[in-house]
Amino acid sequence: MIRLSLRRLIAAAMLAAAVPAGAQDAYPTKPVRLIVNFPAGGPLDTVARLVAERASRELKQPVVVENRAGAGGNIGAEAVARAAPDGYTLLLSTDTLVTVNPFAYRKMSFDPVRDLQPVGLAGTFNQVLVTHPSLKMHDLGQFLTAGRTRDLSYASAGLASPGHITFEMLKARAQIRGTHVPYKGNAPALSDVLAGQVPAGFLATPAAVQYIKSGKLVALAVSGARRDPLLPDVPTVAEAGIANFDAEFAFVMFLPSGTPAAIRARWETQLKTAFADNEFQKRLLAQGVRPQTSNGPAAAQWLGAGRSRWGELIRKLGVSLD
Repeated sequence: MIRLSLRRLIAAAMLAAAVPAGAQDAYPTKPVRLIVNFPAGGPLDTVARLVAERASRELKQPVVVENRAGAGGNIGAEAVARAAPDGYTLLLSTDTLVTVNPFAYRKMSFDPVRDLQPVGLAGTFNQVLVTHPSLKMHDLGQFLTAGRTRDLSYASAGLASPGHITFEMLKARAQIRGTHVPYKGNAPALSDVLAGQVPAGFLATPAAVQYIKSGKLVALAVSGARRDPLLPDVPTVAEAGIANFDAEFAFVMFLPSGTPAAIRARWETQLKTAFADNEFQKRLLAQGVRPQTSNGPAAAQWLGAGRSRWGELIRKLGVSLD
């Protein structure tokens, strides 16, 4: 990690020396890469492509989305952390890269707090607690009552995934039992809950909505402090009885540390103008993403609060990933 920081400092110094005064105002002068550290097709990828489409028009240069998935987002994030801090490589990630991964992975070849600088939030999203209809539960109170008398297994998209840590937070706050059944992604977890192989799970809201509306799943509560735009009739966990429960997650845009402040400011402006557009907001809401954005310092505060919340829980769980 020390070697990476030294390389970053040298690169930043060389960039400052090589770029003539005023040249940053002309940025960008060539295509920009926006790396997404999860597979194509999900809400994160959708947000990235919407941002890239708009930014390409306004910056007069192509902004190309590149999916580099794996290791809970670490592989794509490392590529950005090691990139030149010149504004031509950015990252769009879930906040768990910073708030969960450093505590859950035994080894990381980079430090996301030190080697990446947040540009701003790019939307927030919930998990929804669902059960198979055979469980015959219709609200969170029934679920919690059952969980205090017997073990209820639950599915998630994997160890240290948002669904995993949200359910464990619920277990700790409500004093219930539950055995974790991790999957390699949200899709297989959803499939087994639909089949009744696992009775419950906190799953990504957009993927579960159609099955909730068709009656194939029962939605008990959403994880954030506010109701989900896709499920306005489903209460939050806090509304259903667990006071101050808030497990909302965010997408965050990053640049390599050492990127000039003027370039970061250009991307802060890109996010601000995109998220202010009504059509852009509608397209995000259709994906179950709340169109919430911020500047870099506010995003850093969000990430710091998340580290405090999830770091302690991950340590208690003893999660240790390769």
